[in-house]
Formats: sequence, structure tokens, C-alpha cells
Amino acid sequence: MSENISGNLRIGDEWNAISILAQSQTHPLKAVCELTENAIDAGATQVDIVRRRENGQLFLEVHDNGRGVVRNDSGEPNFEHIATHVCDSMKRKLLDRKGVHGEYGIGLLSFWSIGDALEMTSLSSSGQAYRLSLRRGGPQYQIGPVRDRLQFGMGGTSLHVGPLLETTKNTLTGEKLQRYLSAELRDRIRDTGVRVRILDKVSRKDFEVTPREFEGRRLALPGHIATPSGEVRVELYLSPPGGPATEVSLCKDGTRVFADIAQLDAFQKSPWTDGKLQGVIDYPQLNLAPGTRNGVVPDIRLEELVTAIQSIESDVVVATADQERIAAEEASQVVLKQVQKAFLSAIRELPDHDYLYFDIPRPPKLREADTGLRVSSYARSTRDVDGGVRLFPVQSGPLAELLVAPKNPRKAPGTACKLTATPVDVDGVPLKLGKVSFKWKLISGEAELTDNEDGTCQVVSSREGTVTVRVSGKTEKHKASREVVVRFIPDEVPVNRGLPTYRVEALTSSAHRSAYDAAKNEVIVNSAHPDFATSKSGSAKHRRYIGKLYAKEVVLINFPNEPAEQVTERLIEMLVRTEENL
Repeated sequence: MSENISGNLRIGDEWNAISILAQSQTHPLKAVCELTENAIDAGATQVDIVRRRENGQLFLEVHDNGRGVVRNDSGEPNFEHIATHVCDSMKRKLLDRKGVHGEYGIGLLSFWSIGDALEMTSLSSSGQAYRLSLRRGGPQYQIGPVRDRLQFGMGGTSLHVGPLLETTKNTLTGEKLQRYLSAELRDRIRDTGVRVRILDKVSRKDFEVTPREFEGRRLALPGHIATPSGEVRVELYLSPPGGPATEVSLCKDGTRVFADIAQLDAFQKSPWTDGKLQGVIDYPQLNLAPGTRNGVVPDIRLEELVTAIQSIESDVVVATADQERIAAEEASQVVLKQVQKAFLSAIRELPDHDYLYFDIPRPPKLREADTGLRVSSYARSTRDVDGGVRLFPVQSGPLAELLVAPKNPRKAPGTACKLTATPVDVDGVPLKLGKVSFKWKLISGEAELTDNEDGTCQVVSSREGTVTVRVSGKTEKHKASREVVVRFIPDEVPVNRGLPTYRVEALTSSAHRSAYDAAKNEVIVNSAHPDFATSKSGSAKHRRYIGKLYAKEVVLINFPNEPAEQVTERLIEMLVRTEENL
């Protein structure tokens, strides 16, 4: 060849090119999504996807109430243009393409991945139904009028595909279609308000395709990022802890392009590959790869998207850490309530003198007076309902109950503890002391009592431990009594007002799984210990792990001077009583 030659590329074998395009869509669920989107592009407000059995074969139908197929000059659906203009979609010529996705003129060919044949029916301007028939693997098409009108009377377009291929029968079920379309068309359904139903006549179940809702915590990020060609919409969530790894989808104007944005090389890094995030990044200006519609053309639009997302990556990392911290704190509060409830029940089962260093509320042992008067568990105030003090003295009723102060007495060994008993009636109104005689008695423990007639008592014990004292009061006709536990604890031993709380902290310099902060009454759980990470694989496993550390610290607090063997026995004693509630 002595001269240079130039020219334009041409298709050598048109049918071979069409076959390649038709076979490029290999995902049957994606193909159904394409057919559904065609209905939405036609302005449909309702789309019904029907799975049915005919003569032992499975078929799929898509019916919509949209505008139908664009009509020709005779007012008939222009099926001939559709059949003879592959890769030249009429939608590309629309002046207003807002909300319209189709542009390649090949979406209809996706039926090759679903079934053996396709029948497409639409109405003429006079109401006559016309049908386009195509067969998988064949170049011929047929167009003609039909007697039957569109099923369901929806008036838009009706597609009938089948028999379904053997490889797609178990894929195109009602349940799988609902799950796929709710994610694939999430924002498309939300933005257009279209109703998509799946009527599975085979399983006799109906499904409504609703936009997928994310379960995690939404990150505090800008909702839109400006680019030279438009805005990128960002909606990201921190996935719930303990669940499977999640992904962030990439969408084009509400339709999912990639289930995981990390499929793009630019996002093969943290935080997109960490499995912690879920949500959507949507850029309507993206150019999709023809055929599969499951890819992005690597052009300037993709570069704009990458630049925009990279500009917020550091913010995503910070927002993720903030939400993880908040989630951990809330989860810790839930676990703490469960753990404290289990330990509260366990400690109440054990003798008072075993666990001295916590003020554990116990159900009061109230006694009724001999006359059978009801004893009020919570004495009512002598103030009126509106909170004002009564202006006139209240005449007290008969003796019903004795109140002892302080409620949770404790003293150092060798020092005196003063107890005061107050007699009240059934409404909590105090009685005059002269009408009641008192008697104090040591029920358990070693102590000396000094009983006074005015309702007071001095209790002294030289030993560390608990002493139970009972006070009895009587009038001429009524009796009442109350028991109180006095704790004798050395001054240098910290006494806590209740069970400890716990907090998670990375104690990198410590090999211990936990420690106790006496000043704050907190169990510190070491998140830097390998066992902590292991426990996070499941919520129940993590709760039991925290419970075991909590048990260890509670036992060590209460038995600081016991030999190791006794401490171990106490630990087992506590674990046995809490494991069922953890």
C-alpha cells in the first residue's frame, strides 16, 4: 500500500454487533430493573411485575400505566423504529431529559438474559392494541394488531417475557426481585413516587418494592458536594456494630451502578474498604458503560466524582469515629444496666455481711400492726397535693410503721452509731413519742446496744462486719417493728453508694483486662487487651465478657485481704449467680 488511507469505522456484521450487545447483560435481576426503568422513564406511576406459570412454564410480565410507546404519524406505537434503531434511542432526542435514564436503545435486548421471547404491547391513539414480538437469538421481529387490550387496563405498556431460562427460574422470584429492586431503584422510587408491586402467582405472594432504609447512624457530613458538572449527593451511615461488613453504593440519578464504590480503583482504600459504612453516593452526571449499565465510563465526569469524594474523606473518618464513640457509649449504658441488674440480684441472694462495700437497696421487711392495718410502703408526705404545708396540725392515726434513720448506717469499728426510730401512722404522719414505747434488740452480729426511751439507740462494735438491729414500738393497741443493718467498716476503706459503673479505656501499658478506679467507683475495661477485641464479635459475647470483668472487680473490692483460693471461690460464687442473666 503506497498511499495513506483514512475513513470511518463501520459495523461489518450488524447482527453480530446486536448479538454482542444483547448478550452483554448477563444479570437477570439487572435486566428486570432495566425494563422497570423503561416504565419509569415513560412517566408511569405504577408498575406491576408479575411472575406466573403457563402450561408448566414460567413467565415474567411487566405492566405500567405510563405514556406507552411513542406513536408514529399514523398514531400507532412506533415499534418499527424500536426494532430498527438499536443503539439509537428515541429518548436521546427528548428536549427535556430530566428524570429519564434510557439513552442507548439497547435496554429491551436485556430480555435475552431472562427468557426465550418478548412480547411488547402498547395502545394506538385510537385505543387499538399493537404488539412487537422478538425471539432470543434471532434477528427477526414481528409487529401487528392484537384483539386483547392490555391486562389490568393500565393503558401504558405491557411486556411478556418467557418461557424463563432454566438458569433464571430460581433467581427471578418475588422475594429476590423485591430485595434487589428496593436497593437498585432506591432513590428512583423515592424521587418519582412510582409504586412498584411484584405479584408472584407461583408462590401466591405479593410484594411492595419500597426504598431501602439504612439501619446505621447517619454521619454528620454535607449532603451535596459541588462539581463543575453538577452536585454529588452523599448519604453515609455507620453500620450497626456486630453485623456483617457493609458497603457504600454508587448511583446515577437514583439507580445503583455499583453495589460497592470500592470496585473503583480510586476507592480501594480506607474508609471505603473498612466494612463500617453503608449508604449512597449519587452523581447524576456519570456516564455509564453501555450494555451492562453496570460500569462507569472513565472520563472527566468520573474524575470529577473522585475529586469530590476525596475532598471529604478526612471528614468521613472523623465523623465515623464520632459516631463510633457515641454508639459505644450508648451500648455501654445498655450493657451496664444489664450487668448491674444481674449483680444486684446476685448480691441480694448472698448474706449482708459478705458484700459490705456497696449500698444495695433491699426490699423492706415491713410488718403490719397487730390490728391488721395496712402498712404503707412509701409514707405519704404531710404536704398537700399542691405542695403547700398544711395550715393546721394533723391528728395522727394509730401506729402503723417505724421509720429508722439513717437508712444505710455505717461506722468505723469501735465508734458508736446512733439510730433513731420514728413512729408513723398509715399515712406517714408522725406520732407523739410519749404515746409509743420502744425496745431495741440485737438480731445478728457482735455489738453493744444502749437503748434509750426516746426512740434512739447507740450501737458499737469492735469488729469489722455487719450488725442487724430490730426496733419494736407499741402503743396500748398497736405494734410495729423494723430491722436495720449497721455496717462497721474501717475509715480507710472506700465505701461506695452503689454498684460501680464501667468505662472502656485503652490501657496500653497494662496487661490486665480491667482495673478499678475507687475515686470514681468505676471498673475500667481495657480495650487494648486482645480479649476485648475478641469479645466484640457478638453483643451477647461482649456482654458476658464485661460481666466477668465486673465480677472480678466486685469480688476484689469486697475481699481485698482474702487468700487467692477464697477469692477464686467468691468469684465462682458470683459468676454462678449472674451467668443466667447475662
